[in-house]
Amino acid sequence: MSYCTIEDIQSIIPSQHLINLTNDTAPAKEINILRVEGAIEYADEFINSYLRNKYKLPLTYIPDIIKQVSTDISCYRLYSRRPQDIPEHIKENYKEAKNILSQLQGEKMLLDLPSEHPQEDVVNSAPMIKTNKNKNSIIFSQEMLKGFKL
Repeated sequence: MSYCTIEDIQSIIPSQHLINLTNDTAPAKEINILRVEGAIEYADEFINSYLRNKYKLPLTYIPDIIKQVSTDISCYRLYSRRPQDIPEHIKENYKEAKNILSQLQGEKMLLDLPSEHPQEDVVNSAPMIKTNKNKNSIIFSQEMLKGFKL
């Protein structure tokens, strides 16, 4: 499962511009889906490289912040295919995405993943201690401990 979708990318890059970015021949009339999917795969692997030692991957629940980071990296990747100036907001979004990933890697930020929360019924129940000992297993009797101050 990808961390973002083509619709997420289209929310940042207008469709006609995306058609131009993803096709190498003109005139093109459709978005080259394979190129967009390639950019998304790159972004996901880029994200995973930062999160690899901190979280179980791939993430099964995708927090909004990871979705946005993936979208921003994918957009930057698509723009970087062309020998033109990358728009300033795309550069800034990419820089911020890398900053967020660095903070997650350094644990200055943490992802709120449902799989990392204990089940509610376990949290609310009394702790249970299991042991193979009973009253007769006592090594030091009360008589032996007389005179020791704790």
